[in-house]
Amino acid sequence: MEKLCELKDISEGTMKGFSVQEKQILIANVSGNFYAIDAICTHRGGYLPDGKLSNNLVICPVHGTQYDVTTGKVIKNVSSLMKFLTGEASDLNRYEVFIEDNSIFIEL
Repeated sequence: MEKLCELKDISEGTMKGFSVQEKQILIANVSGNFYAIDAICTHRGGYLPDGKLSNNLVICPVHGTQYDVTTGKVIKNVSSLMKFLTGEASDLNRYEVFIEDNSIFIEL
C-alpha cells in the first residue's frame, strides 16, 4: 500500500493528483468517500486534477470527456467529430482506497 496524504488534505467535493510509482493518480472526495483513478485522460492525455469535479464526475480540462470517479468508466466521451479526428477516450483504472489513522492509502 502507498500512503498519499492525510484525510484533511482533500476536502469534500475536491480532488487532487499524486505521482505514485511512476503513475499519475487522482483522489476524489465525493460526499466523504474517497476514490482513486488514473489521473491522465485516455483521449489526449489531459491532466484530470486540473479539470472539474461535479458530484461523482471528473471533467477533463482538454476536451471535456467525463469519467465517473467511483468506477473509472467514461460517462460522456468526446464529440463525434473529435472521435473521428483523434479517437475516443476509454475507461480509466480504478484503485482501492484504504483509510487508516486519518491517512489515505491506495493499492496499486
